[in-house]
Amino acid sequence: MKQCYLCGEPLKKKSNKSNDHTPPDCIFPNEKPKNLITIPCCIACNAEFAPIDEKMRNFFAILAGDKSGEIGKLAQNEVLTKKRLQQEFLSRTKEHPSLVDDNGKPRHIFYFKDEELERWLIRLVKGLFYHHNKHRIDEKTTYRVKKHTDLLPQPSHTFPMERGLEFRPYFVYGVIQEENTDFWVLIFYDHLMFSVTTDFTRVNKMHNQKIQRTAYHRR
Repeated sequence: MKQCYLCGEPLKKKSNKSNDHTPPDCIFPNEKPKNLITIPCCIACNAEFAPIDEKMRNFFAILAGDKSGEIGKLAQNEVLTKKRLQQEFLSRTKEHPSLVDDNGKPRHIFYFKDEELERWLIRLVKGLFYHHNKHRIDEKTTYRVKKHTDLLPQPSHTFPMERGLEFRPYFVYGVIQEENTDFWVLIFYDHLMFSVTTDFTRVNKMHNQKIQRTAYHRR
């Protein structure tokens, strides 16, 4: 029986079974890609992330400026017409203490709510992991999220077409796999770049201990 990729709840058809898009389909324009990734998910987890999906889409698209195209116009309209979103966006846009523009005036920087952003990005990595490995990521996995605000990604149309580029320029991802870690890079609208490092050290350590115990009992 399939499990929700987020909470692990067993999924039963017509009871609690749903599908989640990774990345969320709201980050794309009305004419969406035909090969969107869907992951088995329970109804509760899917509903929990829906408002956060739209908020992140709005904030990301506005920060990306013209690069987000029609999504940027939609995002601006939503933030301007929804007072709560507008207040949150403005409250998180502040003068940088040291960066200045060409006229010597302080640059304004958007500061994400770190806990909310990290939870959302980790959710995306969990979905991508499930998509590529066909099983949930282990609960004991630890995560490290980083914002790369000092880096401007190279335009994704210049990348050779490989796995992770099928949704460019709206979303691009890549992963570097090592023995105990996966290093994921997530790029939105060819402008915002984040990385999520998944650490499997505890998972592998417990797995190896289990194997050793099994081998010991077989003697």
